[in-house]
Amino acid sequence: MPPARARKSSTSSGRPRRPRPRYLGVEAAGGEPFPLSSSTAWVPRLRDAFDAAGLAQVPFRVVRTEGPRAIVEVEARHVPAARRAWNPEMQGARGCSLGTTKTWGTLQGAKAWLARARTTA
Repeated sequence: MPPARARKSSTSSGRPRRPRPRYLGVEAAGGEPFPLSSSTAWVPRLRDAFDAAGLAQVPFRVVRTEGPRAIVEVEARHVPAARRAWNPEMQGARGCSLGTTKTWGTLQGAKAWLARARTTA
């Protein structure tokens, strides 16, 4: 009879686990109008708010935009800092105020929020 082999867990790959990304709903209001339809318009506004809060090294990624709303991917450990930087008390560039609405653990939930905003507008 062959010797019994230890069972290998599917999660024991030996690689360190990356923090799970979270998705934040961000809204912009006020200030001079700018082309919110593209993520290239959102990135400098969000980065300016991070810089003003002293969080220049925090990585984020704009996933999808729709008018004054955007879904932004942030690592879970940086979500509280992102919320502080992007809430109404912090002003973005050129007087455009930002605000976070909710945090989702999946992109599906964030996309549903964007779709609901589209139907109510």
